[in-house]
Amino acid sequence: MSGFIRMLSGRGSIALGIVGVAVTASAQSSRYVEVPGVKEFTGEMIVRPLQPDRLAKMGITGVAAQTKIARAISRVSNQVLRYIPETGEMVIQVARGSNENSTSAALMATGDYQYAEPNYRLYPARIPNDPQYGQQWHHPKVQSDRAWDLNTGSSLIISAVVDTGIDTTHPDLANIRVPGYNSVDRKSEIDGGDVTDINGHGTHVAGDSVAEGNNGRGVSGMGWNIRIMGIRTSNSPGGGASQADILDGARWAADNGARSISASYSGVGGQAIETTGQYIKGRNALFFYAAGNDARDLSGFQYQHTIVVGASNQGDTRAGFSAFGRGVNVFAPGVSILSTTNGGGYGFSDGTSMATPIANGLVALMFSANPTLTAQQAQNILYATCDNIGPRSIYGNGRINSFRAVSAAQAQLAREVMPNGIATTEGRWITGSVNDILNPNTGRYYEVQSVFRNGGFGVAEEVTFQTSSSSSTVLSLKLTAQVQAVPATLATAQIFAYNFSTGRYDYLGANPVSTNPTTQFSRSIQSNPGRYVDSSGQVKFVIRTFSNGTYFNRPPIQFSMRTSYARLSIASR
Repeated sequence: MSGFIRMLSGRGSIALGIVGVAVTASAQSSRYVEVPGVKEFTGEMIVRPLQPDRLAKMGITGVAAQTKIARAISRVSNQVLRYIPETGEMVIQVARGSNENSTSAALMATGDYQYAEPNYRLYPARIPNDPQYGQQWHHPKVQSDRAWDLNTGSSLIISAVVDTGIDTTHPDLANIRVPGYNSVDRKSEIDGGDVTDINGHGTHVAGDSVAEGNNGRGVSGMGWNIRIMGIRTSNSPGGGASQADILDGARWAADNGARSISASYSGVGGQAIETTGQYIKGRNALFFYAAGNDARDLSGFQYQHTIVVGASNQGDTRAGFSAFGRGVNVFAPGVSILSTTNGGGYGFSDGTSMATPIANGLVALMFSANPTLTAQQAQNILYATCDNIGPRSIYGNGRINSFRAVSAAQAQLAREVMPNGIATTEGRWITGSVNDILNPNTGRYYEVQSVFRNGGFGVAEEVTFQTSSSSSTVLSLKLTAQVQAVPATLATAQIFAYNFSTGRYDYLGANPVSTNPTTQFSRSIQSNPGRYVDSSGQVKFVIRTFSNGTYFNRPPIQFSMRTSYARLSIASR
């Protein structure tokens, strides 16, 4: 892109300060304002020329559209600090003698730009508070306990928080952490990027989302086993960050596997936030942004792709500090929230900063319950399952309900991907005996073999075991499947076990298909495994493969699949 800008610059670019567009004094001074400690001018702007899809709706296509885009880029080429290819935006320097408002007014008056907004320095949206409660009241409020009866979270799902960093050794975060990114330095953690928390805000937010649960210590996030990705977007002790850095961190998270991403910062309302939300949804993930703690009415805008989160209190009403209005999509608990803190500790905090990652963690739990959900489906379910706690003009869709959301996500799975009715191939016994299964330490196993099957989206294969029935055992399914796909990294395999009590398949989990065509699966059923063994000792399960690429409007990947062998272990408790 820099070469493109240089090329245009050589064809007569015009310095921004002398674009020659008449702008009234009121237009220059009234649109954008600073709020010290909340959002402050940096002398930079985020500018987006009109994109081809929007130009087409205006009847401008072909050479005319290309010329208009090139003119928009050329006009600011001398001020460009960074080009953002993912969204077609540019970060530009305000020219000497101009300011944010006059720059925006001049550019917008040309008719060549979708927006030209200040690249504000934004701050974590937290209100400090002394501890008053010794428990996580928000879980029973949103019915987390009932949701956990359905699903406690999958380690295949990643929740990301764009914030001040993360305590990498915290006992409730260390075991579930994946490498993150420093969006200020544009450096991933594996390449030396520093993601350690500079002031504790990010660690609290991370725990709000998905602190490890059921581990005998500390607190629990919205899911117990979901992975957490810490994106550090500030190198300042106070946590201040530029909007461009926040959004860069969010896009990096989506590009690196996160399914739900939140930013607990001020500054909501800018169009650049919605542009990044749309990009993230295109990566089959969802972006959450804090409504803010300034009690404003946010009815002047409404995002379609970014989810704005307000804070509710123990009485299920709006927290007094929380922004509200039609621009807020959902509310979540945000008062006296107990979570992880720097140094391995725990503490309470208030703010839409807390509410936002709680909503983030719920959607990660929904993706755990049904990894085939598209981002749009998950967003629709989240909105439809909120509890009504007041008028939409204040509370949007309402306050999140974990149980209702996860239930709906699983119901969607049952409708869309349960293998009932899909043609299957039954495995054939090769070696092994019942004694081998009952005594897995012998190192022997039943082996089943089936033919390769070719197909597109949703190839399924059923394998049947024969063993003895017992309800006082742990059922462990271990198998090796050859799943060949191009490219293999865009494939996922799901595992279902047949529940003889209900007469349907139960979803056990999913595995990404590695670049190695031989993929290992392992699933254990420790709660009443007798459900999956009938009176004759039969055990049935299905492997279902599908293309993640279909989420991005790509053709379905063609699969060849064969279950080469499988081990069924029945071990005494």
